[in-house]
Amino acid sequence: MSPSPSEAIALERPITIDFISDVICPWCYVGFRALVTACVTQVNIPTHLAMRPFELDPTTPKEGADRRARLLAKFGGDEVRLKEISQAVVDAGLQVGIAFNFDAIKTTPNTRDCHRLMRWARSAGVEVECAEALFQAYHVEGEDLSQATTLVSIARGLGMDGDLVARLLASDADVAPVEQELEVAQRMGVTGVPTVLFNQSFAVVGAQGVDTFVAALDRARFEQAAAPEPAAPGNT
Repeated sequence: MSPSPSEAIALERPITIDFISDVICPWCYVGFRALVTACVTQVNIPTHLAMRPFELDPTTPKEGADRRARLLAKFGGDEVRLKEISQAVVDAGLQVGIAFNFDAIKTTPNTRDCHRLMRWARSAGVEVECAEALFQAYHVEGEDLSQATTLVSIARGLGMDGDLVARLLASDADVAPVEQELEVAQRMGVTGVPTVLFNQSFAVVGAQGVDTFVAALDRARFEQAAAPEPAAPGNT
């Protein structure tokens, strides 16, 4: 007896998606929303989404830095250019339901602790939800992600143990594994984010639209179906 369509989907190997990004990158938020939308619309394709760390500026002090001053320095003090770029991001965000509020953001954080929190959220089964919460807190609500209290509050909102997260943030817990993942991205040659890997086979780079990610999911599924099944342990 053949499996039903729903049973066939359950038996199908999920497409593994590694989303390499930094939470302070607005284009990463746009790409993240587009990817999640694509995954939701393609309900017949099972997926497993994992967030992977990248640091746009690892030299940012732990207490954070003045965001506006940094951006103006980056664009040579050109206010007009900065406004044009910001508006382009705002327009792209609206296409995927993000209401960017750059005026509310005062501090650019060092995001190492954000990446640690997402790692712990992975263990708690709320990794994707944590990514959305961090993106939303920073880009829409203007929260200061350099503050441990902010991260603990986000963790609690996800149903995580806030007291445990506070203790972990005050320690060096999982600093080394995050650094190792950052090094992996460097060795892969990742220089811009978002970079999205499908089945460790091919990458989609940049904040692409929903249609591009749908096409990537279809390609990954086709390539996976055409590939031989992995051998069971002990079989030759």
